[in-house]
Amino acid sequence: MGSESNRGAQGRGRVQGKRMVFARRFTLAAVLVAVLASLAFDCDIGTPSSFGIGQFNLLCPLGGLEAMLASKAFIPVAAISAGVLLLFALVFGRAWCAWGCPAPVIRRFFKRDPKPAKPGTCASSCAACSGAKAALDVKASLAFLARDKRTWTLAAVLVCAIVAGLPLFCLVCPIGLTFGTVGSLWHLIVDKQMTASVLVFPAALAVELVLYRKWCMNLCPVAGLLGIFGQFAAKFRPRINADTCLRTSKGSACDVCAVACAEHIDLHAADVQQQLGMCTRCGECAKRCPTASITFE
Repeated sequence: MGSESNRGAQGRGRVQGKRMVFARRFTLAAVLVAVLASLAFDCDIGTPSSFGIGQFNLLCPLGGLEAMLASKAFIPVAAISAGVLLLFALVFGRAWCAWGCPAPVIRRFFKRDPKPAKPGTCASSCAACSGAKAALDVKASLAFLARDKRTWTLAAVLVCAIVAGLPLFCLVCPIGLTFGTVGSLWHLIVDKQMTASVLVFPAALAVELVLYRKWCMNLCPVAGLLGIFGQFAAKFRPRINADTCLRTSKGSACDVCAVACAEHIDLHAADVQQQLGMCTRCGECAKRCPTASITFE
């Protein structure tokens, strides 16, 4: 019975991973199609950086926070956007980074994903291996966030907005630059309008995402903001079946899941609960695990 149960769990893990990866790619494609449709048919729905349908409008939460700090005024749409982000991130953590942000797609296209560190030894008490849902350790989470460079980048961005009186990061944000590039190319091809943005936006993207391959892991303040809430998002995190995992059952140095993970999260580390605060729910670890030992719960 035990072996049959393990095989059943393996099957679920692989199918779940494949479905998540397919759904993620479909969602990213749908976002691009929506942006192109907005340009082609003048739907005026904007982009994920500034999205609106009728009376419903949302801003990039980080851009909204910058705008409020820069103007030193309360902006209702920015506050509502931040509230929506809070609710989303408390459930799905940093899912936006895999399901909506174009930056990882650009990085992978140019093969600029950073390589992971060598896997460490498996911590016997790690919750991902045992299947237990560990209680939130606030002190450990705060210490983890304090070590994360993106937390400090986020703080610097918000301070700069106050000092300069402008949302400066919005000028170099890869998300806005990507959709700005799409819009500029569209106007160049369709409307025959040549502007400096056709050259400037792609050049800035190349510097941020291609030349500096660790932008998302080291500097992105959007990831830093979502990562703070991600520490509290306990749902839809990967869990390991220790009976079939090569590292726990056979002592192998398998690192397939860490390599597949955009954040290079080590599911066997002692601080895995804090690392999973940065999980983007991309599903790649479950899809690529050679023994299909990973499921999302």
